[in-house]
Amino acid sequence: MSIIQKFDEQKRVVFVVWAETVTAEEWFGYISRLVSNQAWSRTPCLLVDLLPVRDTSSIGNAEIDRATEIFASDSKALRGKKVAVLARDEFGRARYFGDLVARLDVSLIVFNNLDTACLFLGLDLIYAYQALDEMHPHMHAS
Repeated sequence: MSIIQKFDEQKRVVFVVWAETVTAEEWFGYISRLVSNQAWSRTPCLLVDLLPVRDTSSIGNAEIDRATEIFASDSKALRGKKVAVLARDEFGRARYFGDLVARLDVSLIVFNNLDTACLFLGLDLIYAYQALDEMHPHMHAS
């Protein structure tokens, strides 16, 4: 799997890392698993790292629209979430997604560095670095 996550219910954050190739179908399946997680509705913050991803060529605006619809199926659980996305090559697509989910009362901001993303989420920078660091090696194991 090219998308992995780690829920930290105590700190009320979900870490998500995309790596290698992520297809639209994989993303749709991931969203379904994410929103069905028991901790999803109780976790107000997400930190999504798109920096390691190399290929998302199967994800265009139509697929982003569909992903938004999947998230919107439980709009109550989405309300008030804060999402920080780390992106470079995927910056434009992440912004487009952020504009769509803003209608669902989600604050999604795309950043190009972890420092400002952590400020936005109110997350300790060292903790975030460690959490993401622990996740990155696992990307190559699957």
